[in-house]
Amino acid sequence: MIRIIESSPLQIMRYILIFLLMGSLSLQAQNKSGITGKPDTSFTNYSALRMVSKQDPSIRLADYQSAKVKVQSLVYKVIGSRKLVLDEYAVSSTRKLPSLVFFHGGGWRTGHRSQHIPLAKALADRGYRVFLVEYRLSTEALYPAAMLDAQTALQWVSKRKNVGEIYVGGYSAGGQMAALLGSVQDENTYGKGVKVAGVIDIDGILAFIHPESGEGDDSKRISAATHYFGYNKVEGEAIWKEGSALSHVTKGDPPILFLNSSDERMHAGRDDFMRKMTDFGIHTEYHTFENSHHTFVLMNHWFEQVVDRMDRFMRKRLVVGTDFKTIQSAVDAARPGQEIYIKNGDYREKVLIDSLKHHLSFVGESRDGVVLRETIARDIWRCSNPDDYGAGVLNIKGHDLSFRNMTIMNEYGFTATKDISIPCLNEAGKETTTTVQKYALPREKGEKEGEKIVRVDGHQFAVRTMPGATRLSFEHCTIRSGGGDTVSPWDVNAGMYYLNDCLIEGGVDLYCPRGYALAENCTFVCHNTSAAIWHDGSGEQGAKTVLKNCRFLGDAGYKLGRYHREAQFFLLNCSFDKNMADAPIYQSGDRVLNWGHRVYYVDCHKDGGDFVWHKNNSPVKASELTFKTIFGEKWKK
Repeated sequence: MIRIIESSPLQIMRYILIFLLMGSLSLQAQNKSGITGKPDTSFTNYSALRMVSKQDPSIRLADYQSAKVKVQSLVYKVIGSRKLVLDEYAVSSTRKLPSLVFFHGGGWRTGHRSQHIPLAKALADRGYRVFLVEYRLSTEALYPAAMLDAQTALQWVSKRKNVGEIYVGGYSAGGQMAALLGSVQDENTYGKGVKVAGVIDIDGILAFIHPESGEGDDSKRISAATHYFGYNKVEGEAIWKEGSALSHVTKGDPPILFLNSSDERMHAGRDDFMRKMTDFGIHTEYHTFENSHHTFVLMNHWFEQVVDRMDRFMRKRLVVGTDFKTIQSAVDAARPGQEIYIKNGDYREKVLIDSLKHHLSFVGESRDGVVLRETIARDIWRCSNPDDYGAGVLNIKGHDLSFRNMTIMNEYGFTATKDISIPCLNEAGKETTTTVQKYALPREKGEKEGEKIVRVDGHQFAVRTMPGATRLSFEHCTIRSGGGDTVSPWDVNAGMYYLNDCLIEGGVDLYCPRGYALAENCTFVCHNTSAAIWHDGSGEQGAKTVLKNCRFLGDAGYKLGRYHREAQFFLLNCSFDKNMADAPIYQSGDRVLNWGHRVYYVDCHKDGGDFVWHKNNSPVKASELTFKTIFGEKWKK
C-alpha cells in the first residue's frame, strides 16, 4: 500500500495513477528501506574537492563574491510540518528579470542547494534572478516526491511579478530533474505545466535504462536510482522510464543546453535525446569540458566557462566581436528568440543558417561598419556540390529571421579579371535546348563535356535562401555582388520576404524573389543590360513581388526586369534613372503561362521623361498593397 504524503487532489491522483500502473504490471510495493528521515550529508563541495585534488592538487573550489547580489530564503511549499525552501539571488528585488530555477545534485539522495551559491551569485551579477531549490531527497520520500516538489517550485516562481522568462537547470541528479521537468510541461505529468524558455542540464542523465547508464547496478551496493524509485530497474522498468526525459520528448519541448564532463556515463541518453529534438526542429546544443571531472561545475578551473555558456544560452543578445569572433560561431550557439548583435568589423566568412535556426534577429552596429564578405562563384561551387546551400555569402535554410544594419558582399565579380573554364563533372557540358528544362546550372553553347565556363559576371549570390526559409526581413542593409542573382530568396511555395531601405547591386536578375516579396524604399543598381529584377510566382496565383518607393540606377541600356515562369510585378511610386532602356518587363523563354503577363505600375516615373509602358495600369490601389495585405495571416509584424 502506498502511503499518501501529499494532500492536494492532484497529487493524490498522481499517486493513485502510479499505484494502478504498478498493479497492472504486478509490481511489488516500493522498497522504503532507504528512507531514513535524516539528511544524507555525504556529498558536499569539500568531499568533491578531496576527490579531484588527488588527481590535480591545483584545483580549488569555485568562489564568487558580489556586494550587489542580495539573497532571500522563501518557503515555496509546506507538507505537514515540513517546509521546503528556495533561495532567491538577484541584484534587483523588484525589476522583472530572466530567471533560472536550479536544482542541486547528489544522486537524488544527498547534496544541498547551497553548493551552488557561487554560480547563483555570478549569474545574478549578469542580470538574472536565480532560485536555488530544496527538494525532498530519497532519504525522506521516494519518487515522484522530488519531481512534484520541482513542479511546485516552478509554478511558484512563475507567479512572481518580478520574474521574466523562466529557465530550469540543474547539476547531476538536478540536471536529470531539470531535463525531465522541461520535457513534461506540455504533458502536466507532475502538475499543471508552466512555459519554460529553456533547459540547462549539467551532467544529468536523460535515461535511467540505457546502454550508457550506470544506474541500476545493485551488485555491490544499491544504486542511487534504485533508492530514488524504490524499485530496481527490472521490477520498476515502467516507472524508471517514466522518470526519464528521453521518454517525454515532444514538439512542444523547450530548447536545451547540455554542459558535460568527460565522464560519459553522466550524460546517458543525451545523443538519442538530441536526435529526437532535432527531428522536431528544436534547438539543442552541448559542450564537453575536456579532461574534466563530474564535479567540474563546483571547481574554479571550469567555473567561468560554465557561467559564460549558461549566460550565452539564456541571454537575449549574443555579441559578435566580444563573445564570438565570427558570425558563424554566434549562429551555431544561438537559440530561437535571441538577437545576434554584430560589432563593426570586416567579417571575411561564409555564413550558413540551417533549418534549426529560426526566430533570430541579426543587428549590426552600423550599416557600413559591419561588412560580411566572401568570394564565391556559384558555378565553381556547384561543380563539386549537389545544391546551392553554401554557394552564397549568406546561406539560409532557417525561417523567421531578420537582418538590420549591415553590408553583405560577394566579391568574386569585383576581383576576378576574366572568364575561366574549370573541370566540372557535376551537371556540366549539356546544351540547353529550351528553358523548360530544369537544369540547376545555366548551360552555355560552346561548353565542352566535363567543363564549365565561369564568367566574371555569372551567378554570384550575396544572399541565397533554400526552400523552407521564409518570413525573412532585411532592413537598412547594403547587399552587393559583381554578378547576377545578388539577392536570391528562393521558396516558390512558402516564400515571404520583406526589404526596407536596402541597396542592392549586381548584374542580371540582381533581385530575384520567388513567392511573395515586398521591397520598400530600396535602391537597385544594375550592371547588366538583360534585366535588373525577376520574379517567380508559379507557386500560387496570388504570389507577387511588390516594389514601393524604390529607385533604379544602372549602366547605360539596362532593362528593368524579366521572368521565366509565372510572375506578378507591382511597381508603386518607383523612379528610374535616364540609363534605363525603353524595354518593358518581359518573359524570357518559351514557357506557356496560365495566368498571363502581369506587370502593373502606379505613379512610376523616369528621369528625363516617362516611357509609355509604365503608365498606371494596376488593378488595385497602391494603398491596398501593404505588408498585411501582401502576406496576410501567415506573417504578422
